[in-house]
Formats: sequence, C-alpha cells, structure tokens
Amino acid sequence: MPLPLSKRPAWAEIDLDALASNVRKIRSLIGPDVRFYAVCKNNAYGCGAGECAATMRNAGVDAFAVSDPEDAERIRDAGINAPILLYGATTPDQAEAIADLGLIVTIHDRHGLEAFEQLQRSVQVHVEVDCGYGRLGFVPEEWPAVFERLKQARHLEVIGLYTHLVRAEDRLAIDRQVRRLKQAISAAHAAGFQDLETMAASSRVLLGYPELTWTAVNPGRALYGMMEQPWLDGLTFDPVIRSIKSRVLQVKTLPADFEVDDARHTADPGRLKTAVIAFGFKDGLPAQPDGGTVLVRGQRARIIAGRATEHTILDVTDIPDVVPGDEVVLVGVQGGDRITAAQAVQFYGMPMIELMARMSLSVPRIYSGGA
Repeated sequence: MPLPLSKRPAWAEIDLDALASNVRKIRSLIGPDVRFYAVCKNNAYGCGAGECAATMRNAGVDAFAVSDPEDAERIRDAGINAPILLYGATTPDQAEAIADLGLIVTIHDRHGLEAFEQLQRSVQVHVEVDCGYGRLGFVPEEWPAVFERLKQARHLEVIGLYTHLVRAEDRLAIDRQVRRLKQAISAAHAAGFQDLETMAASSRVLLGYPELTWTAVNPGRALYGMMEQPWLDGLTFDPVIRSIKSRVLQVKTLPADFEVDDARHTADPGRLKTAVIAFGFKDGLPAQPDGGTVLVRGQRARIIAGRATEHTILDVTDIPDVVPGDEVVLVGVQGGDRITAAQAVQFYGMPMIELMARMSLSVPRIYSGGA
C-alpha cells in the first residue's frame, strides 16, 4: 500500500509476518498451557495496536495487555474480542467508565479497590503487587489485608496476580523480588485464592529467567523485535518496524559565506550540497545529540546541523544526482546498505523501545503481510 500523495512524505513500514514469527517463537518457549498476554502499550510500541492485534491473535496469543484505555479501544475496534488486561493507568473516579469497556482491570492500591468495589457490578481483576520496583502495586505489609478484603468483595472476580520485575540484568535483585512475589502468592492462598494466574515474565525476564514463566507471561519488546544487548545472545526476534523513511524536499549548494550550523562538514567552501528531508523531532527523531547517517541513493549521507521540528538537513556533497522526491531511509535497507535499529540507537542515544516507537507513532504506517 503506497503512501497517499496528499500525505507529508514520512512513513514507517510495518512487517506483520515478522510479528507473527515473533509470537510463534515466544509460544514455543512457554508451551501451550501458559497464558500469553501480548503487550500492546504505546499503541503496540508504535506498530499500531488495532492493526497488529489480529495477526498476534492468529499466531497464538491468548490475550492482550495495555497501559492506556485507548489502546484497548483500538483492539476492540479491530474486531478482536480476546481478553484485555489494563495495567494501572487510571484514577479511581474513572472506575465506572473503565468497567464499561469490559476489561480485566488492575487493582494496585486501596483507592482503586474501593472504587471498583463500590460499583456493585461484576469486574474481572488482576492484583498488582510491588516486589521491589517502587512503582505501582501493593507493598508487602499490605498483602494479607488486601487479599482478605478482596475475598469479601462479591462483585470483584480476582483472576490473577502480577508484578513488574526491575533490574533484570541483576540476578540477585531478581531473586529478592521473586522471594517477595512468592510471599504475595502465599498471602493470596491464605485468603482462599488458589488458582490465580501468576505473571512476572516480561520479555527480558522470559529470556533471562525461563523458570519464572509461572502461569502467564506478558512480553512486549520481544514481540516487536526491539530487544537489545545483553538479551540477543539467545533467541533472536525479527524487527516489526522494518523501515522508517522519508523523501528529499530540496537540494542546493550553499554559498561559501554561509555559517552552516555544523563545524564538522568537510566540503570545500561554496561546495557543500545539502538535502532537506521531511523528518524532524516532531516525527520522533531526537533534536540532540548531533550526528547520524541516513541512506540516499544507496549511499550514506551524514546528518548536519540540528534536527528541526519537521526537517533534517543532510550532507549529500559526494552523492551524485540527488533530487527532490528521492527516498531517504532512516532505518532499513536501500541499495546494498542497511541502517539497523541498533545503529540508530547509537546515533541518537535513546533506548530502542523509545526511539523506534517515537519514529513510528507520529507518521503514517504502511503494513505488509499478516492475517
């Protein structure tokens, strides 16, 4: 599907076949009996929650997890009726509106518990416990009383318990958090909850600590091929954002007396040929730090000057015949060269799940493959 001519020439190409392949790889790791929540937060990490949901469902996920009610609505609008877990993302006054969406809600503090309890209507619930992250969730001293209260809440159907583990690269830190998680499970059992889904395995935990699969998993970045070192030594995942592209808007040779905002350009005075492309920091390309390259006519072109709101300037002095309309690849393949997401991370100094999602969220997305 080509980009409509009425659109500004900046776009992302999304590979749904790669997404399906990544789902199948994770399913092969966890087996058929573990509930697979596909994380679709941040509009499926910039890939489009609604567009990706059918592919993931057909490839083997059981349910979805989101951190924004709008992402749940995107999945529902795509005709997907699978269960959706809403992470802690709303305030107590929104309880009735969230219940109307028919989601599995997260209860992570007493205010939320009270708000959903007061609705006097059936709501499925996951309880979030804080085992050392310090973010959302009940802390250990609250667990016995919370589970006892939940047991008395006739309209709240508690189906699961989860935590987010932090410092996945540190085995000792993970061990400490897992000991607390086991204490939370014991508190739930003592209150009479015997068959809860138990979930702690995000992408890095799933790959680094397969023994922590428990009865449900919630991978995110692995689904979209956004894993970074040191997590790439085992199973690899295909990038779902296959390319980030733009086009040249203007080409010109700058006069010798222009003070170009880039001290490192190597062209002789009056010989610096530049190309301006339709991609800037509004499209997710960070304004700082300086540097980076893109592909134009199959060759590397260096980014010069600062990235502007909607434009970026390239040095194309040594690339012949560049003209307006030429395709520019910020991430992806052109000719015999490739700029990977990992290289883009080095250029722009930003984690992959942030950089790639930012660059895909703000531009039109073109899909290939999938269900």
